[in-house]
Amino acid sequence: MATINLALPERVKVNRSQLRQSQSKILRQAKGRTIIEIPGWTEEDGKYVVDKRYFDDLLRRLRATVETLEITADPKLFGQILRAARTIDDDARRGKLHSFDEAFGVE
Repeated sequence: MATINLALPERVKVNRSQLRQSQSKILRQAKGRTIIEIPGWTEEDGKYVVDKRYFDDLLRRLRATVETLEITADPKLFGQILRAARTIDDDARRGKLHSFDEAFGVE
């Protein structure tokens, strides 16, 4: 899966009447990290139109970040990972590690 640069998105601001008049043209602009911002009556009422791949990438990275935080917040699990990290190079050289296929029977 190709990833999109998730730097700050470029915003294209359009009002609702512009969107109604040129909907196809405006929606085509929502590609990559370019998002269409449609202001509402209040700041909370505003809407964004985003590229699906960009949004999926954001969600994937957010999930990965949450998982990382959960692991680091668990002192017992994180300690086990740190202890394993100290010996992993030696274990790999000695052939003590198994491949993913060997460990989980994947064919």
